[in-house]
Amino acid sequence: MTHFYAFELRFTAPPGGDVIDALYEAGWDDAVISLDPCTGGQGQAMFDREAPSAVKAVVSAIRQGRLAGIELTGVSEDLVTFGEIAERTDRTFATADHWATGRRGPGGFPAPKVARPRVSLYSWAEVVMWLASHGLARMSSADVEIARVCEAADAMIRVQRLQSRLPAEDREALTDAVA
Repeated sequence: MTHFYAFELRFTAPPGGDVIDALYEAGWDDAVISLDPCTGGQGQAMFDREAPSAVKAVVSAIRQGRLAGIELTGVSEDLVTFGEIAERTDRTFATADHWATGRRGPGGFPAPKVARPRVSLYSWAEVVMWLASHGLARMSSADVEIARVCEAADAMIRVQRLQSRLPAEDREALTDAVA
């Protein structure tokens, strides 16, 4: 059985008009890509990928992106407002607001990723894991699974990028110490 997994890959791409075509041909036909293909630079791709597991969805997208010549900089799930949290959990806007302010639930609601005076944006992965761990809303297993996979994949990509900036002997020493 397969599910649809929503996630986002952040990347850098070289300048040139063929980057978008190369990504599409590599398999990113299920992604909405945001990138100026002429100048390259920072880009993002929002996926709604069908796969047997979250790991397979994310891994296939990463491999396809690398095949097309981009450098991955991060993995994340979508960012949501209180309204979207309420809709996805089948609760009211007030309930989502009360979870965040601590008036309902156990407290410790995830902090916004983008804090704004009127409409802040929250990590859906963090919200899903918080809700699931406290039993406050029935979350699909696919939502919980993609949240965990995105968090791990993002950490692994960041570590790989940071390690590449160190001399080989320092990389080895850190890898041995952490392993």
